[in-house]
Amino acid sequence: MKHTAEFLRERGIQPSQQRIAIYEALASTKAHPSADLIHGALAPGMPTLSRTTVYSTLELLVERGLAQRLALTGSELRYDADVSPHLHFRCRACGSVSDLPGQAPSPPELPAGYLAERVQLYAEGLCPACSAGLRS
Repeated sequence: MKHTAEFLRERGIQPSQQRIAIYEALASTKAHPSADLIHGALAPGMPTLSRTTVYSTLELLVERGLAQRLALTGSELRYDADVSPHLHFRCRACGSVSDLPGQAPSPPELPAGYLAERVQLYAEGLCPACSAGLRS
């Protein structure tokens, strides 16, 4: 916990018990959780943790470059502590989100005055488990 507090402080985030727990929950999984999933995982051990705190902390992590926000559906945001450029796959059956090997594409050539800071690309279909289940 002390290491995480120092890590957050170095990146301009005032560490608190809740912020540390939220960052550690995000960084310890490849599941690309939503804010609600993180809240559900942490709330039993932190009964005073609000959904608002989880949402605002995740957005702060995105703002400071420690996480990326994935807008893979119209209404649900998912988060990833791996901020390196990479691709994602969303299963349309179970909703899981996985990292894909390979590099994210370069920003497209844009008209004068536009500056792309990030390109988000994902594939959607069936994950191996759901695909196997459909063939059975």
